[in-house]
Amino acid sequence: MSAGKSTTSNRFVKILLAVIIGAAAGAVVPVSAASATPSECDQSGVPDYYQVVVGSSPDLGDRRLQLWNGGAFNYSYARLSPRNSGEQVWVDRSLQGMPSSLPMYPTTEQVNANGGWKQCGPFSSSESSLVLNWNTSQQRHYAARACARTAILGSFCGNWYIDRS
Repeated sequence: MSAGKSTTSNRFVKILLAVIIGAAAGAVVPVSAASATPSECDQSGVPDYYQVVVGSSPDLGDRRLQLWNGGAFNYSYARLSPRNSGEQVWVDRSLQGMPSSLPMYPTTEQVNANGGWKQCGPFSSSESSLVLNWNTSQQRHYAARACARTAILGSFCGNWYIDRS
């Protein structure tokens, strides 16, 4: 089997799994009331098989700020858990596709040099809405990172991540 057919087959299986999960569980990512505008976020409530991006999700002891990526429909969101009252979470996403020459975990300077980013949020809930991490029709891979604001730590973000899978 050629590499192209294998990738297409794997993608089909991921999409099929996402549809089954979505049908069984409703929306995997809960829709939350937010201050974000449609131009800041790309979508909400897309059922998919989401996985934590380990290298982009800082562990804060008994709490976690995580970036979650969809396996089939190319969206990412941020989650802070557990979330305390008054805390906020959001996801930043690059405005332009990132060159393939950049590493999987680019620096903020590299994202700035390639057009900067937009902020999806903040949300006064444990999860943000979704941002597109890969535009398949334009073959653009975007950088994304999870961010939060807490009373003790102030505002902070995880590492930028470019999903090239």
